[in-house]
This record gives sequence, C-alpha cells and structure tokens, in this order.
Amino acid sequence: MKRILALLCSIAMVGFIFNPSYVDAATVNPKTLLEKKFPRERVTVSKSVDLNGDNKKEHLLITDSGNFYLINSKGVIVLIDTNYYSDEEPTIHILNISTKEKHVAVTLDYLPSNTELLVYKYQNGTLKKKLSVMGDVGINISKTGEIMQLWKSHYPEGGWEIAVAHYKWNSKKDKYVGSGELPR
Repeated sequence: MKRILALLCSIAMVGFIFNPSYVDAATVNPKTLLEKKFPRERVTVSKSVDLNGDNKKEHLLITDSGNFYLINSKGVIVLIDTNYYSDEEPTIHILNISTKEKHVAVTLDYLPSNTELLVYKYQNGTLKKKLSVMGDVGINISKTGEIMQLWKSHYPEGGWEIAVAHYKWNSKKDKYVGSGELPR
C-alpha cells in the first residue's frame, strides 16, 4: 500500500512540475505556444530577439491569417496588428537604433514594386507603431535603422520621377523624423 501511495505521489509531482502553465516561457517553442492558444493560427514568419536588453528573447510571429503577434519574455501573447497580407512573404527586420534600443520593422511587398513598411518600438511589454510608409518604388533600411522611402512623384502633365524621403529615429521626440522629399 505504501508503494502504491508513493508511486501516486511521484506521478502527481511529475505532472505538477511538467504542467505547461508552470513551464518557463523562454523554454517553450513560440510557434507551439501561439498555435496552442490559437489553434486556427499557423505561423508563417517568426523571429526571436532580445528587444529591451534584459537577456530574454521576445518572439515576433506573423500568421497565415495576416495577424502579427508578440510573445514577450514573460510568455504573454499580444496581438499587435492585423491584415499583414502581401504578394511575397512578410519580412521582419530588427533595427539597431542604439546600443540599448531596437525597433521592429515589417515589410510587406506588393507586386510589381510597392513596399509597405511598419516600424514598432518595444514599450511596456508590447509594440507601439511609430512609422508607417509606402514605397511605390521601394524601401531601403540601413544597419543603423535609417529608412529611405523611394516613391513616385507624379508630374501634373503625366509621368513621374523617383522621389526620396529619409526617416531617422529621434529619441527626444519619440518618433521618426522625415527629411528630403516627403510624400504629400
């Protein structure tokens, strides 16, 4: 009888230790975590990165239904945005703004040449949108996080030329500041 009781206690303790609600978020596969909570979602794009310098990774996920999720380092799943559809697979970029700050940029490509760029800053366990631009001709992102938007400036009589707008993060203003030929 004592052996059976000891065996049952051992099984109960193992079950308690390995219960998913008690597993550290850093050890769980982010795709599995999201798909377990939202069974109809299928992750198509994912990236893991430490956004706030706490040596714990945050997980960025885009699903086939066009939803953009963040799983913060505490394992909390946050829906950031919807309608992330494009002709090509969306791309997640990490912008190194400074040694202590990184931003998340997502590019959505639409054929034949349009690119939409959405840039987010990590704040209080979620992502806040800081910039949204469309490049009719394209978008270029430098390693330092400077953004170049190439767009079509149309002539009144017809035709167009390439115009270039530059965006750089201004930490004092907490926003991206544009220069050059900004779209009207």
